[in-house]
Amino acid sequence: MNMLIIAMTFLVSGASPVAPPPGEVFEMVQKSYQELGDMSADFSQSYVDKLRGRRPAETGRLWVKTDGRVRWSYREPIRKDFVYDGEKAFFYEPQNSQVTVFEQFDDSQLSMAMRFLWGQGNISEIFEVGSCDDSCVGGEPGDWRVLLSPKQPLPTVEKVVVIVDPKTKRPRLSIIFDPLGNHTEYAFSNFTHEVKIDDRKFEFKIPRNVSVLRSSLAGRGAAPAAP
Repeated sequence: MNMLIIAMTFLVSGASPVAPPPGEVFEMVQKSYQELGDMSADFSQSYVDKLRGRRPAETGRLWVKTDGRVRWSYREPIRKDFVYDGEKAFFYEPQNSQVTVFEQFDDSQLSMAMRFLWGQGNISEIFEVGSCDDSCVGGEPGDWRVLLSPKQPLPTVEKVVVIVDPKTKRPRLSIIFDPLGNHTEYAFSNFTHEVKIDDRKFEFKIPRNVSVLRSSLAGRGAAPAAP
């Protein structure tokens, strides 16, 4: 009788099942991405300053190829584009007439650390995957929460909290904390399987009459302005 009462109490209270171990959660996440293949998704990016609070969210659309190419197109409130063509990465800010070119992006710590945002790369090479404590907030009740801690110091990344939708096995929210206590939140929704994304989506030609900044990231962890 006591066991029946306990079981009924569990169901009525809406308590969530125990989440799988963190390593298994990430295996499920990567498998869900693999099933999608080429894909796109809506994203929202918010920066939270420890002292000044939250800045207005930036929103847009993300496209990803299985070979690693990616494009983040920011639509609101200001148009911006981050394009990785398989070799170099470009961050274009039309309003500022500026393009930042990240040389050797594919070999950088930054590339490896960022790829988890779109389900690629080997997370265990860069991060220790562990369980979250009560400080991991956000998402929906019942979501799975995983803590990523860099194995080697990354200048702009103290830790990452990934919140996973247990139904879709895909990240609902990724929160990147810097050593100063500030953090950037990436929320994802409307994941869509793309039969074939036009290769031109991942091409970028530097416009005329813009300032060009160049940064070599090989072997370093410096972060771009976005994403």
